[in-house]
Amino acid sequence: MKEYKILTRTIYLISFLLISEPVMKVVMFKLHSGLPWDTVWNNIVENGHSFSRFFMFWVLSPLAGVFLLSFSTISYIYYFLLSLFRVYLLLSYTPFSWPYFTERPHGTAIAFEIINTVLLCYLLYPYFQRFFLSRYFRRFFDARGRMECNQVAYIYIENALEPIRCKMVNISSGGARIEHCLTHDFKGGKILFKDYEGHPLCFDFKVAARMPEGQVISMGIEFEELSPRDKIFLRSCIYEEREKITT
Repeated sequence: MKEYKILTRTIYLISFLLISEPVMKVVMFKLHSGLPWDTVWNNIVENGHSFSRFFMFWVLSPLAGVFLLSFSTISYIYYFLLSLFRVYLLLSYTPFSWPYFTERPHGTAIAFEIINTVLLCYLLYPYFQRFFLSRYFRRFFDARGRMECNQVAYIYIENALEPIRCKMVNISSGGARIEHCLTHDFKGGKILFKDYEGHPLCFDFKVAARMPEGQVISMGIEFEELSPRDKIFLRSCIYEEREKITT
């Protein structure tokens, strides 16, 4: 998935910049001041003795970078709030104060924030475009972003001798609706199907709803133990297929 690869690479790049930011600030301080390394280090230690200064200098940005690697919604929120806070610190900087000890913040710090803002906008723009700018506004606000698919899938349940063939009617980033003719009841299992590029996908699921329709059983299933990365991948599959249909 092209979009999925670009998204993950962007997150890796942002995480690397955030995790390495304290080291980059030390190096920049050394280059700007021209002082020996031991003097630079002593200056940072002596002026960063309080917990708040230590946390903001050494922990705040790397923590955001580590959170981003979890690909979770909470990490995006934390990263967004951190970006706003960092811009506020630059705008409210007091001349010759911690951590730059110059009349104004270093040019590299400003450049870092510009790069960070560009990456933030790039990361969030696809969602903004789809949810607010799309002419298919209502479709993209479907509760789970469901996509009609009508493809063959296979269910694996406990004590079954062979997989059960079924039809996947629609799919979302959190579940799907399937139809089958199995007579006995079950509460969950594994489902195997292919994405829109033919790659096999397998997820645990539980039955969320059951709707008998004559000889056919229609079921709403919910995927279980999906990682945030799996959800991003499924959402990307659905969005890309929708764009193919609507363009």
